[in-house]
Amino acid sequence: MPRTTSGSGTADRTDTVLIRRCRSSSSGLLRRRVRAIGALLGASMLLAGCSTAGGGDPEETSRAAPGATGPAAADASTVEPELADACRQFWGDPDYTAPLSRVVLDRAATAPEAGPSDPFFYATTGDEIETTFAEAPADAQAAATDLADWFRSEPEQGQDADLDAFAAAWDAVATSCAGSSAAASWTLHPGDDSTKPAALTCADVFDTPGTLTHFANANVLTSNMFKLVGLSPRTVPADRMKDVQDTSDLLAAEIAAVDDDAVRTALTEVRAPFQDALAGDLRSDGLRGPLTDLGTACEEAGYASPELDETDGGETAEDSEGLV
Repeated sequence: MPRTTSGSGTADRTDTVLIRRCRSSSSGLLRRRVRAIGALLGASMLLAGCSTAGGGDPEETSRAAPGATGPAAADASTVEPELADACRQFWGDPDYTAPLSRVVLDRAATAPEAGPSDPFFYATTGDEIETTFAEAPADAQAAATDLADWFRSEPEQGQDADLDAFAAAWDAVATSCAGSSAAASWTLHPGDDSTKPAALTCADVFDTPGTLTHFANANVLTSNMFKLVGLSPRTVPADRMKDVQDTSDLLAAEIAAVDDDAVRTALTEVRAPFQDALAGDLRSDGLRGPLTDLGTACEEAGYASPELDETDGGETAEDSEGLV
């Protein structure tokens, strides 16, 4: 189930994948350049239209607001087609198969480390963002340009890259898409309990870089969790209890939000070893079983999660370089 690779999506997904697993080696940067360029090109070619989680109408699901506490999505008739198409490409609604947004998050997370050595590579991410929104209304284009410009100026600053500016530009793009994208709406604000599409929840767990979470890195949530409670049995590191608490809180929010009972139950299993550790039991049985169950629930909800054999577990890959 869990892995540090991207490219899962609906059960009838395309063969296009974005590879997120990376091992430290002298050739890591070269692999990152070659593979990520392919990922950028592939993301722009993906079209929505697969079945949504829970079997609903894909069009209706992609337009639905997440709930009263989040920004209300506009009626389909009020959303310009060009904006809807751009937002669908960027956020991935309704199937969340390798959207450009995941590439953008990964590139932002790796920029402080790798940006100074190859600023042109990061600038291509900006080009892809602008191309995606080229036909969108002016306000959405302006938001996309601000995000694109971040990739043209900040990565070369390395550790001094302004990640707060990235987050602000990211939110501006989400705001421009909130009327047509559930993913954009949930990025801005949590919706009502039990209203988050299961496919989006599964994508956030298995395939979305943790750039804007408490982990603040390019690893997906499963990979970050392995370093705390393990894929296989391990002792939870006592010096990382703040991360354990924050991860437990993150999972609790996903459990409350998701609209699918089976996914909710499986996520509760995933959260259990974090709760045990917070209660003082640092011996974890690992996440192999719980994530297998979660993957099964996600498959049934329409999201094809990664196979367990597709990952090395991430338990010692402290220096993962993200989507490459």
